[in-house]
Amino acid sequence: MLNILKKLHYGARVLLSRGGGQPETVEIASRPTVITHGGEGEPFVYLHSALGESMLWLPFHQAFARKFKVYSPLHPGFGRSGGFDQISDIEDMAFHYIDMLDALGLEQVCLGGVSLGGWIAAEIAVRWPERVRKLWIADAPGLWVEGASLGDLFRLMQDREELRKMLFHDPHSAMATMVIKDHVDESTMLNAYQAMTVLARMIWTRPYDPKLASRLRRIACPTLLLWGEHDRLVPPAFGEAYQKHIPGAELKLIKDCGHLPMFEKELEFVEAITRFCAG
Repeated sequence: MLNILKKLHYGARVLLSRGGGQPETVEIASRPTVITHGGEGEPFVYLHSALGESMLWLPFHQAFARKFKVYSPLHPGFGRSGGFDQISDIEDMAFHYIDMLDALGLEQVCLGGVSLGGWIAAEIAVRWPERVRKLWIADAPGLWVEGASLGDLFRLMQDREELRKMLFHDPHSAMATMVIKDHVDESTMLNAYQAMTVLARMIWTRPYDPKLASRLRRIACPTLLLWGEHDRLVPPAFGEAYQKHIPGAELKLIKDCGHLPMFEKELEFVEAITRFCAG
């Protein structure tokens, strides 16, 4: 009963948040890109994980929009964002997003992302450090870490219970069972297929960028690394590796949290990033 009430409460928050973000489709180098934006203030770009959470304007987006002008684009290959045929690797994703900043007239932004989105944010920051005022990276792959390995997301996609165990510290929580449902509809199946297609192209043969570690020294802005203390997909050792290579980076572990802090520990996630970017 408690989980049902928590789901109803979050569902109500989602409905209340939806009016805060306005989606539009922008041509980015001939790629139609869906960008949802909302709020006022300093430009803040959120790059989503392979879960595709930016298909909706969610409560954590709305929380950021109370302080910033939030831009939440959908990666090529997700939802109605096109041009995935032009994307071969993570570098192409980085160039896509610098093209987006140019198209939107954003000279400098607070930039960050979760998981795949965090990796893309790092690739942008090493190439165009002058465009990033503050950088935050949460639970992101992208590096080779000796002695640590990524969880096998592809193997678990059809096993919803095991997938929840991989992504959440508490796989039985209301949030875990709401994000990773036991019974999926056609729309959810399509979203999952899109996510796996993008991930397969990005990481199937090599789930890291062999050049990224040596380039991270180029990041010239303050950097916050946020990691779920119990992340089983991208363990905290990856956060420690990013901290080792990024000058002055701060690593913050979120207790009782797995791979998706924007859902499992929304308050801590939003507060830490807001305080960092607004400071």
